[in-house]
Amino acid sequence: MSATVLARASRAEWSRIWSVRSSWAFAGLIGLAVVGLGVLAGIDASDSPGPGAGESAWDVAAFTAMFALFGTVAWAVVTGTADHGTGAIVPTLQWTPRRGILLAARAGVIALTTTVTGLVLVIVASTAVWVLAPDFGLPLDEGLHRVGDLVVVIGCGALLGIGLGLATRSTAAALVLAIALLLVLPLIVGGLPFDWAPTVSSRLPGSGALFLIFGNGPPGDLTPTSARLTLLAWAVAAVAAGGWRLLRSDAGH
Repeated sequence: MSATVLARASRAEWSRIWSVRSSWAFAGLIGLAVVGLGVLAGIDASDSPGPGAGESAWDVAAFTAMFALFGTVAWAVVTGTADHGTGAIVPTLQWTPRRGILLAARAGVIALTTTVTGLVLVIVASTAVWVLAPDFGLPLDEGLHRVGDLVVVIGCGALLGIGLGLATRSTAAALVLAIALLLVLPLIVGGLPFDWAPTVSSRLPGSGALFLIFGNGPPGDLTPTSARLTLLAWAVAAVAAGGWRLLRSDAGH
């Protein structure tokens, strides 16, 4: 019975995502930014003397993943908080009164939709670089490794946005918090002249995202495993906080 209700709620969430213009606008704008930058990077790479040691089209297009990350996080926040802003959360809960089911459907469908979209666009951007600058190559083994890391980065980023949106019930507040955690705070804290600053910076989700995308980031003691665990911990904590408010407080407050 729970599986049937979850499937029904997931279909409703999928329909809700694609029934509003903002989702199509987000998908289009993210696609334009990510693929467009990939094309520009490919044109620039085609004019270069050639790839450096071990450099490939994946490396050239790596920075497009940052645009995919921030675009999909914003999309997840807006989609996750939309019915709180309009008051449509009331009929949503009438349709799916079991709030745990709604939480699972909403977090799962939004995260899956935004993550797949971001991954596909980064792969297209990397392919564009390879087509325009074939000397750089597009090795499959490296691609699988990078795609695996991007699943963690974009997926956890989307869950972070969803959790913050559910916790604050405010699109603006959730966006500010997400940008601060993913971009602003890691850079600021990492640059502070204190012994503890690199350690604190490395525990922020943005540091993990930068490390997995570029192989480096704000100073700290990150490794690929610790970066993945950091992102996962923040995503789980955000969804737990958002889920607690959804389950424990009135929808109108």
